Amino acid sequence: MAKPTANTPKTKTAAAPAARTSPKAPGPKILVVDDDKDLRYSLRRVLAAQGYEVSEAGSGEEALRVVGAVAPDVILLDNRMGGMSGIETLQHLRTKAPDVMTVLMTAFGTTQTTIEAMQFGAFDYIMKPFETPKLLEVVRGALQTLADQMAAKGDYKPLINSADYQEGIVGNSEAMQVVIKTIGRVAASDATVLITGESGTGKELVARCLHQHSLRSKAAFCAVNCAAIPENLIESELFGHERGSFTGASGQKPGKFELCDGGTIFLDEIGDMSLPTQTKILRALQEGEIQRVGGTGVIKVNVRLVAATNKDLEQLVEEGKFREDLYYRLNVVRLRLPPLRERKEDIPLLVDFMFQRLAARRKIKARRLAAEALAALVAYDWPGNVRELENAIFRASVIARGETVLLDDLPPEVSAAAPAPAPVVAAAGDGAADWAVAADAAGGCRAAAGGALDGLTAAAGTGGAPDPAAVERFFDAVYKFARVCFKTDILLPLRDALVWRAFDEVEGNFVNTARIAGVDRSTVKKIVKVPRHAAKTAAPAKAQGAKTSKKTPAPTPAPTPVPKAPAKASAKSAPSPAPSPARRGAPAPSKKAADKKARGR
Repeated sequence: MAKPTANTPKTKTAAAPAARTSPKAPGPKILVVDDDKDLRYSLRRVLAAQGYEVSEAGSGEEALRVVGAVAPDVILLDNRMGGMSGIETLQHLRTKAPDVMTVLMTAFGTTQTTIEAMQFGAFDYIMKPFETPKLLEVVRGALQTLADQMAAKGDYKPLINSADYQEGIVGNSEAMQVVIKTIGRVAASDATVLITGESGTGKELVARCLHQHSLRSKAAFCAVNCAAIPENLIESELFGHERGSFTGASGQKPGKFELCDGGTIFLDEIGDMSLPTQTKILRALQEGEIQRVGGTGVIKVNVRLVAATNKDLEQLVEEGKFREDLYYRLNVVRLRLPPLRERKEDIPLLVDFMFQRLAARRKIKARRLAAEALAALVAYDWPGNVRELENAIFRASVIARGETVLLDDLPPEVSAAAPAPAPVVAAAGDGAADWAVAADAAGGCRAAAGGALDGLTAAAGTGGAPDPAAVERFFDAVYKFARVCFKTDILLPLRDALVWRAFDEVEGNFVNTARIAGVDRSTVKKIVKVPRHAAKTAAPAKAQGAKTSKKTPAPTPAPTPVPKAPAKASAKSAPSPAPSPARRGAPAPSKKAADKKARGR
């Protein structure tokens, strides 16, 4: 065989097409800050194995320099390092990256350090040495909280203008409108008003509103809680006393009726007043006269009386514990304040008003509620009424890690009332029945979807247009299945599932994914940034007596059939093998090449 010379043209051998691997979806970013190089290496291996993108910094100063470029979702921050400590670094990070979830790590935990870490906005605080499952659990919790914060984040649009509610009475419900209209009718008169309602419904607010809109608004308003004053002092508090009238009366003291002359006196919890005091109240109402304790003279007073109680005065009158004549004197105009559970449509307005008022006092930074948190507030019965709601909002706003109050920030008794996304297993005997109901519903949906797909496939095989009835049956099945799985907010998981399938079909091309799904590229990037199976579902517990979790992995519904593509690597799965050339649409070998190959054999 002749050797090729320099002038002999070289035969070009066709190179086999290089196998392309499907791009992996970008995983959540984690920045590890520790002066221990070995620990950083170990954490990188553990976190990278879970699909996270890991960056490192050997000091607090370096972390502050790279945090802008890395843009991490979670920061694992050591406390004791050379130079800037973890607590100091955390304070600077709150300014440079306020939305990042920071987890402080230390081998020297003290009460002061823990309090400071939480005070400066750390998501959590873990002690070294820690187990890998514990670390991963904290990281997943931080990422879930960040995802919830981002999902609820948006332009804040107040529902009301707090300046229009200076009286503090907020409500558009029919029951509250009746109360407000009655206040407008009787405010200008001197008629005695009896306000009834449960504790915490706002009876004193209504009394102050009556005074502010009356002709006596420039005079004094005095509020007296009859249940908070001892029985032997209530007369002195209301009518005053003379010097030496009882032990400790070292001087003359005017009572509330004298101090409110020309104004309004508000007697709260009047149903707890003793019978002798009721007699003197009746005389003050009838004659406009009072007499100080230990005094002999009569004092003329001109006051408007507004009374309130959370007790059934009619029953007290029948039992002889309340004077009947005083009851009729008080019950001239009656205002019944509805409990909060009877006007739950006002809860969003009340919450917005409370956020604005707290922000004006610079007490909180939270100013909005996540959808699931608001659903829990509406579902709760509020035995303490508006007062309990205000305390719950203040507590949640203080605990919240950002501008959004999440479900976990609410008091336990309130968050427990959140609508269950699926039948809840209440007892061992009921769990199987609940699961069977959910399974039957899901099975029926799958059967309906299968029948609809058969109709679509038959139409496609004949080249005709899909049967509109089959299309409707298909979307009916999708809707029913989504309602079983997710209960509410069903568009978001369906959108994410379809975007992921488009992302798989085009092998990770963001532009084509956005075109297929009909969304912009930023939305695609936001969806695939979160681990694929981090969605929440409404599936009930699988075992009898098992406790249902608030956040469970979601089965992704597949409403439309698409060609199978390599699965994307998620935070919990290994990267998929590269697709074959034929799978990617590579040209098949020609017949001539096949014959030549056979002759060579």
